[in-house]
Amino acid sequence: MAGNITGVLNRIQTRQGRPGVAEMVLTCTAHTDGSYPVTVINTLVKSSSFDIQGLKLYSVKSIPDATKPPTDASDLTILDEYGIDLLGGKGADFIKAASKTWTLVGPVGYNAPALITGDVTVNITNNNGDGAIVTLVLELTGD
Repeated sequence: MAGNITGVLNRIQTRQGRPGVAEMVLTCTAHTDGSYPVTVINTLVKSSSFDIQGLKLYSVKSIPDATKPPTDASDLTILDEYGIDLLGGKGADFIKAASKTWTLVGPVGYNAPALITGDVTVNITNNNGDGAIVTLVLELTGD
């Protein structure tokens, strides 16, 4: 089975005067060797009239598939165009096999939304489940 990461960007209606909110829902499927493809997520939504550049990544959620879950304690990094992990290490052991997880963006000990100014790359490691599936929800604000 070939692994892939696909995504949908949803703009969420907010009241006038409030910052815009969006969520990117990524369905991540592992290759037969358990690895996930390293994926630039900006390209998943370039065809739409809405770009994630200029928004701030606020939080990330992980939802394991009930029938083909990833290996417990799989790691997640979300890298900006300079290779800096926007989770600041909070993605170590973040993805669970049997429970949903959630974290704010920023280095360990801090919570600070990260401004998106270029390509953002998602990388999931330490999984060995053939075809394992996990859904990642990236919550964005400030358009």
